[in-house]
Amino acid sequence: MSGEHRCRLPNGWEIACQSQMEAEHIYEDIFDKKIYLRNGVTLWDGCTVFDVGGNIGLFTLFVHHKCRDAVTYTFEPAPPLFAILSSNVERWGGPGAKLINAGVSDRRGTARLTFYPYSSGMSSFHADLEEEKAVLRSIMENQLEEGSVAGMDRIMASSEELLDARFTSRTFDCPLLPLAEVIAAERVERIDLLKIDVQKCELEVLRGLGPADWRRVRQIVMEVHDLDGRLAEVTALLDRHGFHVVVEQDPLLKGSILYNLFAVSREIFASQAATAARLGARGGLQKSALARQRPAARSKERPA
Repeated sequence: MSGEHRCRLPNGWEIACQSQMEAEHIYEDIFDKKIYLRNGVTLWDGCTVFDVGGNIGLFTLFVHHKCRDAVTYTFEPAPPLFAILSSNVERWGGPGAKLINAGVSDRRGTARLTFYPYSSGMSSFHADLEEEKAVLRSIMENQLEEGSVAGMDRIMASSEELLDARFTSRTFDCPLLPLAEVIAAERVERIDLLKIDVQKCELEVLRGLGPADWRRVRQIVMEVHDLDGRLAEVTALLDRHGFHVVVEQDPLLKGSILYNLFAVSREIFASQAATAARLGARGGLQKSALARQRPAARSKERPA
């Protein structure tokens, strides 16, 4: 398919990609930094994961690489990305990978997607060119301030031309599905992790869960665009449905509308806290025992 490239990842996998630079950045975030496994969010063998906004499939591959017998449902509406996702999952994914070429919303329908071939992760059903440019501009300004990218001062001198090129776009009319419909059709009993990265559609995704579905969801990791108080609205919604919520902003996104949200059901959070307390107490006892043993050990070393 036009626009598809191939690249080799640091773990040796050869994958299809839209852009090698973008693929390497996504790989670093998911496999090296493990950005989705923070603040108590975990994965385990046999887990069921919904990946809403699958892009080229690297998070789906990460789940199958990390967890035996995982089941994943990966949603990606953009036809070029879905073709790449399908190729990568066929080659490197597990038998429990289910791919759905659709967007996720609060109702079934169709919507127009603005697809950015050179910034595919920012493709959106709610495209706003100035908002998209502002996010990348913030990243570039933060990189300049940190000095983390060589030559950023020269790049910033022509930043507007670069941004114009990065946001060349195409449009596609794509189907939309609510999660409740997929959960019912697939008879999904639990969702151990719901990962959402959908460029301003995050509330529609959550509103597509039925009342019974919320009880099936154990953990959520999502990117939130804080437009018109959306971050507070999403946080309050998750709190009402029984989640312990942590919000972070990547330092490179300082000054932008983008935040990362981690939500763990209070039941799991309480269990994790109790386990940590037991391990902490056990560690304290072990340290005390070692402290009691050390003088005796030293006394044995003294010459007679």
